[in-house]
This record gives sequence, structure tokens and C-alpha cells, in this order.
Amino acid sequence: MMKKLYTILLIIIFIGAQYTAEAGGKNKFGIRAGYQAANLYNSDGLSGYGNINTFYVGFYRDFKFAPLLYLGAGMDYYQNGTVKDSDNKIALHYLSVPLYLKLKVGPFFALAGAGANFKIHEKWTIKGISETPPSEIKSNGFDLPVFAGVGLKFAFITIEARYYYGTMDVNGEALSGFEGAHNTFLQLGLGLSI
Repeated sequence: MMKKLYTILLIIIFIGAQYTAEAGGKNKFGIRAGYQAANLYNSDGLSGYGNINTFYVGFYRDFKFAPLLYLGAGMDYYQNGTVKDSDNKIALHYLSVPLYLKLKVGPFFALAGAGANFKIHEKWTIKGISETPPSEIKSNGFDLPVFAGVGLKFAFITIEARYYYGTMDVNGEALSGFEGAHNTFLQLGLGLSI
């Protein structure tokens, strides 16, 4: 079932990216990077755990399809997870393919969308020892976060903030204390467009 879901999502992402890249009109290609504060969140708040402070990097392409409206797609790399202290943390590395709509008025914009996140690596640090978790308690290989953001663009420089919330359980019921945990993260960064 998951292989079918992956295949369908990859087809949708490919079609969206092709439409964005090949359609006529005013296209903007760019790179983006910045600070990211990530955490895992469930109804219990994962008491005692805090943010992983890290970075994100990626590229994007915006296609203007109506006055003030853009369709965008891209690819990002970032690290999610949570940290209790320097000796205990969970790090989840993802490649993400976001699709979004952007409303731009003058130099200001707001955007909203969703991303297909594919986990490429997972590392746990427990009592100071880094290890790959056994397969029965590994985190899921896919997440589908939704996000919203605001920003300011002048010349070829963009300043933006985005907040993401994962719609899928990161670990299901496999790890005690992390039942129902979702990825949450805030990005603050810069973009350069061509």
C-alpha cells in the first residue's frame, strides 16, 4: 500500500514540477537557505524534549499564472527531530518536494502548500552513543507536512518565514512516549532568485 502511495505522490509531484518548469509566463528560479527549529509534538507535548536547531537548503521555481498569483515547487533538504540534552536526541534527515500557491502584493507575499517528505537517514543518540535504530522502531519513511509562510522580496533577494506541521505520525506506536508524534518546524531564511 505504501509503495502505491509513494508512486502516486511522485507522479503528482513530477507533473506539478513539469508544469511549473515548462509553462509560459514569468518564471523565477532560486535557491533558499536558512535557520530551522524542529521538534516532534504529540498531545502530551513530549515533556522534557526541545528543538533541534539546524539549517535548511533547497531550490525552487515559481510560475506566475495570474495577476498576483504564483504556483511554486522545489526541493529542500533539512533535519527534523527532537533533543532532550546533548546525550539524547533523535535526528531525522529529509528530502522534501514542496508545492505551494503564493499571493504577492508589491514586495510582500504569503504562501501555503504541502510537501512530500522522504526520510533519507535517521540517527539516534542515546546516553551519548550515536546509532541507527533497529527496524522495528525506526521512524516512518514518509511525511506529508502542510505549511504557511510570509515574506518580503526586493530585487533578487527574498526574506521569508515558514511554519510546517506534519500530518502523519512520525513513529506510529512503535516507540513508547512518542505515540502520535508529528514533525513541526519553523524556517527563517533568505532566498536568491534569477
